[in-house]
Parts: sequence; C-alpha cells; structure tokens
Amino acid sequence: MIPYYRGHLLAELRRFPGWVEPEGIGLTDETVVYVRQDLSVVLHPVQDDESVLWDADTPRWRTFCESELRFEVPAELRADAG
Repeated sequence: MIPYYRGHLLAELRRFPGWVEPEGIGLTDETVVYVRQDLSVVLHPVQDDESVLWDADTPRWRTFCESELRFEVPAELRADAG
C-alpha cells in the first residue's frame, strides 16, 4: 500500500479545539505539516516517524479531519480498494 499524506498549513490544524503540539520547536501558522492516512500529523512525510506532531486518533479528531479539512484518502490508495 502506498502511504498517503496531504499538506496543510498548521493554522488549519490549530483550529481543532484539542490541538496540542510539542513545545520549543518554533512552528508558525504558515508551517506546512502533513496529515497522513492514519490521521497522525508529521512535519516531514519522508521522516515521518521522527517528526510526529500529533497521533491522537479520537472520534472528534476524525470528524474534524473529515468535515473541516476535507481529508480523505483517495479510493485507489485505500487498504480496502481492490
């Protein structure tokens, strides 16, 4: 399966009421971050395991990603595609 990532400005993700990010890394609202198919958020898609900013897959976060960010893995990349 090909991993899927979609870039967003950090300002968009900071609209989520429960958003918490690591302190001391100096990110701005204009920083591009990547939401990956498991709904975690990383700084760099190539180094994703080293740069995780968010990995709390809760129902509220899933709803926010779907309704506010319009995040959806393309059908041809979904695990259930066949």
